[in-house]
Amino acid sequence: MRVGSDLTRADMPSDIPLTDGLAPDDASGLTDDELRALLARAKAAGDEPLRRLVASFVTLRRLTAEALTLVETQYGAAAVARVPALSHLKRLVRRER
Repeated sequence: MRVGSDLTRADMPSDIPLTDGLAPDDASGLTDDELRALLARAKAAGDEPLRRLVASFVTLRRLTAEALTLVETQYGAAAVARVPALSHLKRLVRRER
């Protein structure tokens, strides 16, 4: 598989979920240091798609953390603990920082 700007839609069939073939721990996310290094590498290589991907990931992670904080503030931490998807998101957001 090619990386960076060389990727095309033809490289990834649309009928196969992006998560197929990934080990469960592959979804654990990246640390802030890893993201900074990846962003620096993308900028140095002029890889605009990778730069946008990293920026999107950081934005989604920040918004997820803010949404979880809002749910905990309004409904209590127990509300997050009761919903498996929210509990998983909380673990991912905390692990990545």
